[in-house]
Amino acid sequence: MLTFALALLLEFSVSTASAQDLNFGYTPAPGPGENPALLVTPTRTVANLYVSIEAGGKTLEFTRKNVSAGQQLRFEWPRDTRVTRADAFIRASFADGNVTETNVPIEYQFKGQLSIDLSKASADLGNKTVTVHTTAAVDSAEIIAYGAGKQVLDQRTVDLSGGPGAVSVPFVGDPSEVVLLDVKLNAGNAWAGFTYSPWFLDVPHEDVLFPSDSADIPASEEYKLQHTLQELNTVVEKYGSIVQVKLYIAGCTDTVGDSGHNRDLSLRRAQSIARWLRSKGYSQPIFYYGFGESLLAVPTGDGVDNAANRRALYLVGANPPPAGSGIPGVGWKAL
Repeated sequence: MLTFALALLLEFSVSTASAQDLNFGYTPAPGPGENPALLVTPTRTVANLYVSIEAGGKTLEFTRKNVSAGQQLRFEWPRDTRVTRADAFIRASFADGNVTETNVPIEYQFKGQLSIDLSKASADLGNKTVTVHTTAAVDSAEIIAYGAGKQVLDQRTVDLSGGPGAVSVPFVGDPSEVVLLDVKLNAGNAWAGFTYSPWFLDVPHEDVLFPSDSADIPASEEYKLQHTLQELNTVVEKYGSIVQVKLYIAGCTDTVGDSGHNRDLSLRRAQSIARWLRSKGYSQPIFYYGFGESLLAVPTGDGVDNAANRRALYLVGANPPPAGSGIPGVGWKAL
């Protein structure tokens, strides 16, 4: 089942280009006090990266080692409003011995100010909008919807009326397929951009049957987690190149026993599952939480022994489940 989760990632008003093994971006309109910058994101792991940037008659050189696929690096040069052009040279050496070299011309202007405050961002899952706060009135938004493998699913420009302050931006594309939305907000001759992920997935699985009042995973139940691990690795293979896949394990109980004890028991069981998956090689971020009897699959009265409520949910997404997803907002614990 696909639901929506919000993952807002500020992109510093980035203009983008790409090469076969490297993706590039830069700040076309640096805001007040902001340095111009080049962004480099490899599509596969780089053993050695060399970047040279010439701007205003001065050259800066940078080196990085062991850069992971999808890791974004930012290379800045000093702000000088008299300089509006830079030339970058990038050389990437990969583990297999292949080398990619490319030149990136960069043109930018120090224009009017428009910035986005993401600290109060919120998603309305019913109306399929995300609301951010801006420092200026916004006229329109250019939105690109990406699916798995960063395939473009939809691309459109929509008129907006909002800001300074709250601005609501609509989702585009089929919600069941969209993994990432790239948004550019326009305000006169200024613009700013951000990305967010509405993607969230409830991983199908068979629940582990724990012994009574225990968080120990019986050996006879491990085959169920082996199947779950295979499902999770498939999800990472399909979506990991476009968003960081985070796993959220929600432990739940029925209503038999003390509610405080049930919360603790469900927390320990969720943690046991998380540790088992990590011990078997699952390398993505894992978070867990014990909901006890507060997240019943089948609503019952107190003291009801119901197997359907003794469960764990395996949720993956770029961000924790948002309000409106059916999962309460809680302080997830990182493994």
